[in-house]
Amino acid sequence: MKQTHKIINTFFKKKYYHNVKIKPAVFFDRDGVLIKDCHYLKDPSSVQLEDYAFELVKFFSMKGFIIIVVTNQSGISKKLFDWDDYLLVTKKMISLFGEQNPFAGIYANSFANDIFDLNNWRKPSPKMLIEASKDFPIDLKKSIIVGDRISDIEAGARAGLSLAYHTLTGHGQKERKLVKSKINSEGKFEISNYIIDLKLIDSLKDFQLKVPV
Repeated sequence: MKQTHKIINTFFKKKYYHNVKIKPAVFFDRDGVLIKDCHYLKDPSSVQLEDYAFELVKFFSMKGFIIIVVTNQSGISKKLFDWDDYLLVTKKMISLFGEQNPFAGIYANSFANDIFDLNNWRKPSPKMLIEASKDFPIDLKKSIIVGDRISDIEAGARAGLSLAYHTLTGHGQKERKLVKSKINSEGKFEISNYIIDLKLIDSLKDFQLKVPV
């Protein structure tokens, strides 16, 4: 079974094709960050944007960030839905962000094993972020990740990103204690000798008030 999938926005691919200057990206988790977490979402009619997601994506777009989505979709391997269902949900999500698709790339995987494996795309592996940096002129060292799970934050740290935001939306309430347990004496998130600056936020609206651009 196919276990990885990526959607490349040809508009942005052409836009950046001749651009030799690398740019920062913002990596968004999907469920619980950009859209409401519905637990193994397969019905496009159930797709709802997370509060302030539209405004935040527009904000980063206007600031010139390359906008990337990175999402684990283990429900596919668990046979709760399939890639066609995933694509219908993705299409609906994109439509809710307006006429012009703001996402340069959307990267997904169906791996279901929670044991960390650097060789596959499942977060906390940084593979999806690194794959995006091969498709677009992304400066990982100046890039940001926004997620509701510790696996999002760890993936950002392992990819060498500069900053991570952990939000209480989605699974954030359940994971905040674990995320906090990885904050070192310097106030940074640290795991397996990978370190990243971390901001704890309650919602995406709160995020805009703290974005360092």
